[in-house]
Amino acid sequence: MKDRTKSILVALSFIAALLLFVWGFNFLKGKSILRNQYNFYVVYENSKGLLPGDLVTINGMQVGTVSSLKFHPSQDGSIVVAFTMNRDLDIPENTIVNLASSLTGSVSLELKLGDSQQLAESGDTLTSAYDNGTMGMITETLVPLKNSLQTLLNSLNDLTANLNDLLNQNLKNDINKGVNNFASSMENINTITNDLQYLTDKEDGKLTLVVNNLETITNDFSAVGDSLKRIDYAHLVSSLESCIAEFNTLLEGVNNGEGSAGRLVKEDSLYNNINATVGTLQSLLEEIKANPKKIKLSVF
Repeated sequence: MKDRTKSILVALSFIAALLLFVWGFNFLKGKSILRNQYNFYVVYENSKGLLPGDLVTINGMQVGTVSSLKFHPSQDGSIVVAFTMNRDLDIPENTIVNLASSLTGSVSLELKLGDSQQLAESGDTLTSAYDNGTMGMITETLVPLKNSLQTLLNSLNDLTANLNDLLNQNLKNDINKGVNNFASSMENINTITNDLQYLTDKEDGKLTLVVNNLETITNDFSAVGDSLKRIDYAHLVSSLESCIAEFNTLLEGVNNGEGSAGRLVKEDSLYNNINATVGTLQSLLEEIKANPKKIKLSVF
């Protein structure tokens, strides 16, 4: 009798330990065997490393756990995720289940409750979505940037190699000489600038003297201009017209043979007599040159 009682106690202890183990295991997974739970499903193309036992949260508070993951019966590669929730909160049927990644690399399901009056029932499949979180945004930003930088570095390496091939030693020497010549030119320009500044700043500088001379000349021109303004141009023009009229009258008289000048111009006899006299004088001079002794001068 005692052995039978002992066996019953051992069996009851084993059953109690087994129940305690099952309860503790489910408690650690966020399940409760003492109250009813929701069972929901959601389908993802990529599980992002989600594992059974990962958290299900609403606004950062845990409300359930992931129970299982398996491929969709359609064999299209999508993954069916099953998760359980306590019945403490009603779930609208348009609730969205985000697959979220944290900075530490952990993955969880985050529920964004909908506004529908129709509630989801246990066993329903909810709408899936991805929420990459801060790490996902950083990754999405850094990966294209990394690719761009890598492309830029490759281009710079190619450019450097091409420049090294292009710039032989002679060309490098020419470039160095050009840089040195440019530096010398800049020094000369600086010297010229300083000289110009000296000529401009000093009161006795050449530029100052030139400016003063120009100012004096300008003043003289102004004085001449004032004198020209005072001339009676009307009287001057009238006098010139009178002189021109008289000159025209004189020319008409000459053309008509009036006066001595007119007769000299119009009559050929005077011209011929002058030519004859000049010819005689020319002959006389030649005779004197040829026989100077024949000429006798008498003084009365």
